[in-house]
Amino acid sequence: MDRFWRYCAALLMIPALLPQAAHAADKVLEPSDKWVLNYADDSCRLARAFGKDDDKVVLVLDQFMPAGTMDLSLIGKRLGRFGSNRVPLSSTFGPGLPAGEFREALTGTLGPAKTAILMTGPRDILNRPLAHKPGEPSEEIFPTTPAQEAAITEVRIAASSMRLTLRTGSMGAPLAAMRTCITSLVKDWGLDPAQQDALTKRVSPLGKPGTWLTPSDYPAGALAMGASAVVRFRIMVGADGVPTKCFVQQATMSPEFIKLTCDLLVKRARFSPALDRDGKPVASFYTNSVRWLAG
Repeated sequence: MDRFWRYCAALLMIPALLPQAAHAADKVLEPSDKWVLNYADDSCRLARAFGKDDDKVVLVLDQFMPAGTMDLSLIGKRLGRFGSNRVPLSSTFGPGLPAGEFREALTGTLGPAKTAILMTGPRDILNRPLAHKPGEPSEEIFPTTPAQEAAITEVRIAASSMRLTLRTGSMGAPLAAMRTCITSLVKDWGLDPAQQDALTKRVSPLGKPGTWLTPSDYPAGALAMGASAVVRFRIMVGADGVPTKCFVQQATMSPEFIKLTCDLLVKRARFSPALDRDGKPVASFYTNSVRWLAG
């Protein structure tokens, strides 16, 4: 995972950030590198650089399970102009599709050069509104067709006074490669991809996931330092609805939260199991993320 983010920073080759004034004018960036597909330990990632010099931006699409949604992140010098660690942001895949909804994105820095990063969380590539709030479960897969994916040729970003268009070219081949990666990932989890695709019911939480972790669980040292973290996790769930194992799929650089998150989830989370095409309970998985925010 760290190697991938270092690779993104290398694509940019930019120095440490200085405060910049916001610009209201739209900016259109053409590709400056090829798509790169990364088979990570527990996710699949597409990345491509756009623009040159100080305008260069890397688009990162992370997928953690078979779905039409993926986490969208942006890395680049021109993104270091927000004065808050949270900013409303919309991402719109297009052209010819409804505008993407504004949702909260987290800002941060990456690597020793403190390259700016915007982490937007899950986004649907057809801009369909997600029915759930961050941290709550979604039972929807948001399927897409190869024709719909091939028709996508750009991503438009709007945040504060920033307006940015990335000319991606047809997303048909990159997203087909992403599907191949995800299928391989599900096999690595010890599951049958065909069976998982044919589920009549996905794993669903019993009770509210927001109650699995509480403010009293916050690590004392991290709280005293005001440290925060975002942890994306995968729980393997048996046919009886009981977690068998927890894995961190992605996390910010806050190691004190990683083991704690999985330990508590395995202890407290319980589920209604997945059902196969015959209505029989089968082993499957559940993915979500938690934000540990101090203050």
